[in-house]
Amino acid sequence: MPIVDYGPILAPGGMYRAQLAVRSVMAWPDNPESQRQYIATLMSLHLAELEDKGADLPAPLTGNDWEETIAAVEKQEDLMATVDQVGEWFAEAGGHASVALAPGFSFLQKDMDSRVGHWFAAGLILALVRRMAMHHGDLAGGASVNKAVFILERINLPMVPRNSHDLRKAWKTYKPVAHFCAALFDWFMIAMNTSGNPEEIAAILEEQLNEEFLMFLAEAESYMDFGLSYRPPRAKAQTLLNLDDTWILPEHRPWLKSPMVPVPFDDLLMRTAKEYRAPVPGA
Repeated sequence: MPIVDYGPILAPGGMYRAQLAVRSVMAWPDNPESQRQYIATLMSLHLAELEDKGADLPAPLTGNDWEETIAAVEKQEDLMATVDQVGEWFAEAGGHASVALAPGFSFLQKDMDSRVGHWFAAGLILALVRRMAMHHGDLAGGASVNKAVFILERINLPMVPRNSHDLRKAWKTYKPVAHFCAALFDWFMIAMNTSGNPEEIAAILEEQLNEEFLMFLAEAESYMDFGLSYRPPRAKAQTLLNLDDTWILPEHRPWLKSPMVPVPFDDLLMRTAKEYRAPVPGA
C-alpha cells in the first residue's frame, strides 16, 4: 500500500510540495526513481533561480538609513529560508545523484504531459462506475469497468482515447492513481467551461489547483474511498481499486469532506449504458 508522502502540507510551501508529490506519483505510479528525479530536477532549477535572485538583492550595508537596512536584511532572511526549504526538498528527492541520473527536466515534463489523455481515461472509468453504482443500480449487469469502457468508446470527450485497447491500457496503468485522475478531469472540465482556449484552460486549471489544492485532495479522497469499497459484479469480491497498489493519502488530511457529489447520467450516457451487452463466457 504506497502512501503519497507530501510532508507537512500546511507548512510554508507545503501545498506546492504536495502538488509535486501527487503529480509525480500520477505520472510514474510504479517508478519511484522517476518520481524522485522529477522533483530533484525541478528543485535544482528552483535553487538556481533563487541564486540569481539573491545576486539581485540589495546588500544591507548599502542602505541609506536604518529602514532600508532592515528591509534589506529581511529580504535576505526570507531568501535564505526559501533556499533552506527548497534545499531540503532537493535532498529528500536524492539531490545531485537523482539529477545526474535524470534525463533532464524538459524530457520529464514532456513525458508527464504525454500522459494526460490516459489519466483522464482512467479517471473517467472510475467516475463512470461510481455514478452508475450510486444512481443507476437497475442497469443490467450493474456498474462495471467493461460498461464504462463501452461508454467512453462511444462518446466524445476532450483528450480521451476512444478505442477499447487504449482505454483498458490506461486503466491498467493508472488504476493505482485513478482517484487523482478522476478529480483532475472534473477540474479540467470546470476550467474548460470557463474558456475554450487551450492555453487559458491550462492557466485556469493551474490557478485552481494552486488556490484550492486541499479541495482537490478532498475530491480525490472521495473517489479513493469509493474505489476501495465498491465490489463490481463478477469481480469475485475484489474491490474496484486494489489496496495493495493504490496510492493512498496519508492519515493527516487537513480538509473538509468534498462538497462535490456525482450526478446521475444524462440521456446520452444512459442510452449508451443501456446498449451495452456483457460478453458471453466461452463465446
